[in-house]
Amino acid sequence: MQIKRYGFLFFVVAIISPLSIREKHYRQRVVVIDPAGDARYTGRVIGDSFERGLTLQCAEKIKEIIEQQSSHIKVIITRIPGDNIYDLQNATLANRVADCFINLNFYYTQEVKPTIFLYQFSYGNDFAYQKSMQLLSYDQAYRINKDITDKIGTLFYQELSQQMYHSLWTVMGPYSLPIKPLIGITVASITFEMGLKNKDFWHYYPQPLADAIITVLGEI
Repeated sequence: MQIKRYGFLFFVVAIISPLSIREKHYRQRVVVIDPAGDARYTGRVIGDSFERGLTLQCAEKIKEIIEQQSSHIKVIITRIPGDNIYDLQNATLANRVADCFINLNFYYTQEVKPTIFLYQFSYGNDFAYQKSMQLLSYDQAYRINKDITDKIGTLFYQELSQQMYHSLWTVMGPYSLPIKPLIGITVASITFEMGLKNKDFWHYYPQPLADAIITVLGEI
């Protein structure tokens, strides 16, 4: 702080860092990432690897990137190697702590440009279903925050369809289907089904997905 004297008056000039003016305080957010597979279910064969190992590696890398870039976002992965996942276990976790739930899946493809398919949970009768929100059964729980799920589906599509990714993949969806990994989840949720040309292609996904998750959580 500097004090300057002009005649009989004293003026206090505060030196304020521009950084402090622009500083933004973020609300703590939590995203649950669910890599396909568990100790019992290996998933699809991709090269000489199984889907469950590749999705877990991808989820762990996404977590590392997000927590380095955005300290206000906590990432929870639904399993570690050797875990068994039981029905509604992930839904219970997500509904208790998460702002967003993401299910990751890989499939082998020989396409020059793999396709990323986006899915959200639905039976396809959302407009016809008039039951009270207070009386929803677990399989209709997705309707509680369906508007937010619709929004994140659009946002993820926009983020992953940017020009910089056009040479790497094509994005399709989001499509609405009754997908088992999303059943019973009330928070905004989405499934990624991502193509791999080989077992090492997953390394292209974590940074774009992490960037997209950070952006999407900032919009909901």
